[in-house]
Amino acid sequence: MSGARHYGGLSGADRIAERRRRFIAAGLELMGTRGIAATTLRGVAEQAGLAARYFAESFPTIEDLHVAVFDDIVTEIEERGLAAIADTEGGPRARSRAALSALADILLTDRRKGRIIVIESASSAALGPRRLAEAQRFGGIIAGLSGSDNDPQSVELRLAAQFVIGGVSEAMTAVLVGAITVDREHLIDLLNDLLFAALRGVRATAGPARTG
Repeated sequence: MSGARHYGGLSGADRIAERRRRFIAAGLELMGTRGIAATTLRGVAEQAGLAARYFAESFPTIEDLHVAVFDDIVTEIEERGLAAIADTEGGPRARSRAALSALADILLTDRRKGRIIVIESASSAALGPRRLAEAQRFGGIIAGLSGSDNDPQSVELRLAAQFVIGGVSEAMTAVLVGAITVDREHLIDLLNDLLFAALRGVRATAGPARTG
């Protein structure tokens, strides 16, 4: 006989992939409800309903699982945000609002994801560098949406984009923890207004530009 052995209709590679998905789902649940510090290898294995010995098939350390869960959420944010931008007619304001709407849907509908992205990642040694890198990357997307004649790589526009990223993160945190109660549509409109207020400030100090 040749080829991979199958059990229950799944090859060995398929079974490893399925166990990885279960570990990631367990990581999402524990990181998003108990916090990263309480998300241990033993706890994840119990949540996934798998023997702990299988963990090393996919993740060298528990921190690697933390990063995988974070990256899955970031990928979802990027894919849905870019799709919303591409599907939206109109100028920069309409497109940025669509992206913010997609972000709010992800972070506020499944609050586990919101907690991991804007709260837990800030205090994690493993996720801190990933959070910084993604903030810079999404800042570039915001700079590209500015509708400005200013160079998207200019120091002023890059700083404004990072300012907006930080503000959106803190606003989402306040809503997630219940410090501020606000209607979803009002939140999105206000964040979009603040985004363009920051970009207008750059236009006023860095030269002429088109309006959004």
